[in-house]
Amino acid sequence: MSEYRNKQSAAILNSVYQNAQMAYEASGDVLKRCKSRELYREISGQQKRYKTVASRASRELSRRGEPARKVSPYLVSMTKMGIAMKTAHNKSSSNLAQIMLKGTTMGIIDMQRTVNRSHGAYAGIRESAEQLLAREQDFCDGLKRFL
Repeated sequence: MSEYRNKQSAAILNSVYQNAQMAYEASGDVLKRCKSRELYREISGQQKRYKTVASRASRELSRRGEPARKVSPYLVSMTKMGIAMKTAHNKSSSNLAQIMLKGTTMGIIDMQRTVNRSHGAYAGIRESAEQLLAREQDFCDGLKRFL
């Protein structure tokens, strides 16, 4: 049972790590195009949290003897290209907030799916992932005012 719990816990931690890494990268690309100080502060603050979350997940995986799975360089490149294309002619706060909302929602769905499939994971890891999901939802709610 312990190995099963460890595998499911590692699955959650890797989902958290990958989503935080991806969100950190995407946030940086959006911030380069952001003209609104208020939106910049909102996204920048969240980006710092993504870095902290990724670091914590990576350390916990390492502590457990599990490798942190990096996000595919192809996916990172495609995301960067998508952001560049979606902002080529529209760098409005509304458009940038919409891009962040869509990306954050995709991350929430991915993490929630992993948490739902990992009922055998250690309770503390599940609880941490659920708290992160709630914070992500709060971030979405904060972005909505920029639409």
